[in-house]
Amino acid sequence: MALVELEATCRNHHFRTDTIQVPRKRWDEYVGGALVQNVFPDLTPDEREIVITQRMPWAYLCPECWNKLGEEE
Repeated sequence: MALVELEATCRNHHFRTDTIQVPRKRWDEYVGGALVQNVFPDLTPDEREIVITQRMPWAYLCPECWNKLGEEE
């Protein structure tokens, strides 16, 4: 099975890059317009963010930053 390696660098923590591998066939389905949750139901929400970010690389927030979004300062 051919895999595609996807990586995303956190916009706040430029030193943090998260990486996952997904099957090429499923990646092609997603790029073709299918919804990420339908194509990758087995991925965690954090992993799906890495997939989504391939279309918007400037938007990626690592799980630590996502968690801080809900906290009051």
